[in-house]
Amino acid sequence: MKGSFRPVALGIALAALSAGAARAEGSLAVWDSAGQLLGGFGYRDNVLRSSVASDGGAFYQTSGDASLMRLTEEGSLLVFYLLGEDIRYFDVPMINYEQFLSGTAEWSVPVGETHEAGLAATYLHQHQVLDVSETEVDQRRLLVMGHGTSLQPRWKVALNDHLDFRLDTTAMRQIYEQDLDDYWEGDGRASLAYGYGNRSELSVALQNLHRYYDTREQYDAAGNPVAGSSLAYARNELSSKWSHYFDAVRHWRATSRLAYMESRDNGSGYFDYNRLLFRQQLRWDHGKWMVAANARFGWYRYALQRVDGNRRERSYAVADVRIERKLGSRWLLYLAAEQEWNASNDPLDEYNSWMAGGGAGIDF
Repeated sequence: MKGSFRPVALGIALAALSAGAARAEGSLAVWDSAGQLLGGFGYRDNVLRSSVASDGGAFYQTSGDASLMRLTEEGSLLVFYLLGEDIRYFDVPMINYEQFLSGTAEWSVPVGETHEAGLAATYLHQHQVLDVSETEVDQRRLLVMGHGTSLQPRWKVALNDHLDFRLDTTAMRQIYEQDLDDYWEGDGRASLAYGYGNRSELSVALQNLHRYYDTREQYDAAGNPVAGSSLAYARNELSSKWSHYFDAVRHWRATSRLAYMESRDNGSGYFDYNRLLFRQQLRWDHGKWMVAANARFGWYRYALQRVDGNRRERSYAVADVRIERKLGSRWLLYLAAEQEWNASNDPLDEYNSWMAGGGAGIDF
């Protein structure tokens, strides 16, 4: 239920912080903070995302986020952001809880009139059931337990009043406690963004990513491991994103993302695949009410892997909705639901899952 968090609160707080800095004449810096705590109950019908037998279970969920920000008169910005979720199942075989925690420190500073430099450091802890069949051979859905750290330098150039060019790089280390192999990952991303209207934006991006496993081996074209080899992936992705506000007060917003990726291994090509993704979000935020709906679609086609003589293919669709109602200035109630469908010509890739829940929260 990661969608239950409200990262948009960080953006709202940053906007308020910027406005406060403009009014704070003579001050060296402005500090601000924001946060939210949530608690609720729900039910998931297929906790392990199994294609054979679905074990459902009720759960209790706690989640929260917090941010601390510092903006100077010169325009430099320092942000600390913490996000976490804990789900405790009442009676589910093989799993008692799911949990993740993410912490980010991000710094940006203007360089001259049109340039901006930035750097972010992130830590992620996971104890979650995830679908790993995209890159694994025999493993499908696993209880993934691991830790990841990343460093993300970036550079942005304002080409004119509406057009920005941005370069991002990431160096990441992922360590798992069991089942999966640890790896290093690095990528570079170039994007061009056109801003218009009232904070609306259209962007395109090209990303090149490389992943190097510690001990995982390459596979030959027949699907057999190659002793003494070392597996690596190279991925190129072309994507576009459109975020549009329909009204001047920004009550209605639609966000669309389309991405096409080619993933290639450094061996026979046994792990090679192409992936097409599409995501659509519609959000309405008006005073005491907020409604957000999302739809996500993905399609994969593998080059060498075969199922009954045919190329392996898989696809998924996910739909979720969230409704919030504010009670006074700090309290809120929420309802959330999600449905996931997975289809494939390999029966082990196929599974469905739905979740429904609700609860209460407080802003601070």
